[in-house]
Amino acid sequence: MITIILCKGKGVDSEELNLFNKEKVADIHLFERFLIGLSNQGFNESVIISDEDCLLNELHYRYPSSRVQRKSKIDDLLINRDILIVQNNVVANKKQISNLLEVVNDYNQSFIGKNDKEEKFGIVFLKSSDIKSNNLEINNISSLNGKVKEIILDDPPKKISVDEINSNAARDFLFNHISKNVSGWVSKNINSKISIPISKILVKMNFHPNWITFFVGCIGISCGFFYASNSPIVAAIILQISTILDRCDGEVARIRLKESKFGQWFDTALDQISYFSMFVGISICLNNPKFFTINPEINILRQISILNVLLYIIFLTIILFFMLRRTKNGSLAYYPLEIDRIVPLENRSLFYKIMTKFRFLAKREFFSPAMIIVSLIGYEFATLMAFVILFFGIIHLAADFLEARKRIDITY
Repeated sequence: MITIILCKGKGVDSEELNLFNKEKVADIHLFERFLIGLSNQGFNESVIISDEDCLLNELHYRYPSSRVQRKSKIDDLLINRDILIVQNNVVANKKQISNLLEVVNDYNQSFIGKNDKEEKFGIVFLKSSDIKSNNLEINNISSLNGKVKEIILDDPPKKISVDEINSNAARDFLFNHISKNVSGWVSKNINSKISIPISKILVKMNFHPNWITFFVGCIGISCGFFYASNSPIVAAIILQISTILDRCDGEVARIRLKESKFGQWFDTALDQISYFSMFVGISICLNNPKFFTINPEINILRQISILNVLLYIIFLTIILFFMLRRTKNGSLAYYPLEIDRIVPLENRSLFYKIMTKFRFLAKREFFSPAMIIVSLIGYEFATLMAFVILFFGIIHLAADFLEARKRIDITY
């Protein structure tokens, strides 16, 4: 299959496509974004139908290894292969492109894509056999209406209209899909409502996601200083602020197409240092006679706070070992996904099923705002809560590994 990007002529709804050649999101042309998405899926060969050399020159400058050529029209050499025709006013995220390619592979027939509102979204797939047998005029895809079957796709890309030129419609479409795919009640209904408007500003200012990660990481790490200084409420609020802003680097990376393994590991490293600073800060405060007088109750809490630091190191070591061994990915979000992939639903033990019900306790979106509440009560409750979460986390890891080791080798 070869991909053809239409940058001239008329679209499926007879719109003049040359009007959209300058449409960009985060300084990246819409057609560039689609080509990059296809390239990430292993489809590197593409043709741009355009009379403007500058479009191809800019693409080759950005991505020297791209296998893209320019033609003024779809010639006979191209119609000997299956063709995916994409208009230059189509915007899609990584998941939508992946879903589209699955439909192309599974359906294996020529089609014009439509959304659930019966609107065409500017993508046509043509089998080479259909082009020849039906004598299709593929240089004018609006003429394909009525000749090629129309199918509705779930979660389709968006076709920018003439009225949306020079607006933020494409950018907002991509951000809306980020918020739609957020998991967790707090993240979906609170954190993302704050982070996405901030991310839109950061995209406009061309901030690199790694710099955002560093800045947010420094905010998170500073919570340990305030815990150690006996200011638990301030520390917990700072931790919650960093939790909200921690979404921004990933959101900006997706919009600017700057996702990388280094970025994932960098984000994970700073997140874990933030949590470590929290546990250490609480322990320092409890062991400081300036803040807490010596009595049997405090002595127990001091020992628990030190134990929390050790438990966290054990927890982090185990989970990072598994990630390096199995996922090769820097995001801790992939850990439960990989475990669930290894252990089929029908083969999970009762212990494992019970543990998975409490996974939310270890999620940052839960314990970060929870720390604000427990800090209002006092260090004693915060220390005990941290111990319960860490103890549960290690028990959960044991459940994961007991199930996983039956099916895979998790040792070096």
